Amino acid sequence: LRMTYRAVGSGTGQKEFSQLASGDYSKSLTAFGSGDIPMPRDQYNSILAPRQMLHVPFCLGAIGVFHSIPPAEVSVDGLKLSPCILALIFSRQITTWDHAAIKVDNPNLAVPAGTPIKVARRTLGSSSTAGLTGYLTAKCAANWTMPVTGVAMGSAGD
Repeated sequence: LRMTYRAVGSGTGQKEFSQLASGDYSKSLTAFGSGDIPMPRDQYNSILAPRQMLHVPFCLGAIGVFHSIPPAEVSVDGLKLSPCILALIFSRQITTWDHAAIKVDNPNLAVPAGTPIKVARRTLGSSSTAGLTGYLTAKCAANWTMPVTGVAMGSAGD
C-alpha cells in the first residue's frame, strides 16, 4: 500500500475524490482522502455507483489570525480584535489600522495614519476557511454577510 500526503486543502481533496477536478466521473483520481469539513450534498450525490463514500471527520485544529504590526506600535496591551472587527477587516470594510473601530479597543495603538491592512488568505477551499467563516457568522452575523464556506474567499485581486 502506498499513500502520499499533499497539503492541498480539504476542498481540493474533495474535488479530486469526487472527480469534480477533472470532470471524468468514470474512475477515481484518488481512492482515499482526508478532510475535516463535510462534503457538500451535491458533490456527494455526484459520486456514481458502485463507488461509495464514508466521511468521518477526525481532526480538530486551531485557526490563527496574524498581524505584522511592530511590537512597539502595538503597546504592551497587545492587539485586540473582536469578532465583529475581524469580520469588517476580512470583508474589506475596514482597510487601515488607524480605523476608529480598531482604536476603540486599542487606544494605545501607535501605527502611522493610513497604514493599510493587507489581508492574506488561502486561495483554495479548506477547513480553515470553513472554520473562520463559521466563526465570523456565529459571532458577528451583522458584519459578516459572506457565506459559511470551505471554498476560496475573496476576489482575484486579493
